[in-house]
Amino acid sequence: MSALSQTFKATLIETPLQFAEVVDKYRDVPWRDFLQAWGELREENFLKRDDIGRYYIEGGPAEAIAAVTKAE
Repeated sequence: MSALSQTFKATLIETPLQFAEVVDKYRDVPWRDFLQAWGELREENFLKRDDIGRYYIEGGPAEAIAAVTKAE
């Protein structure tokens, strides 16, 4: 797993984010590199989604936040 995908993983284990929020957070990363790292997380099935569509990774605070978030 690349360093960038590990950075994404560390971010998404702490707080759930919409895809656009992840893009904004890492806007200085070249798009091709961003998509390759994101694809690594998808391939490993790390990414989960909450009821309002935010991405998170299980096992940290983001999972608890996602669990209490319900779509209206």
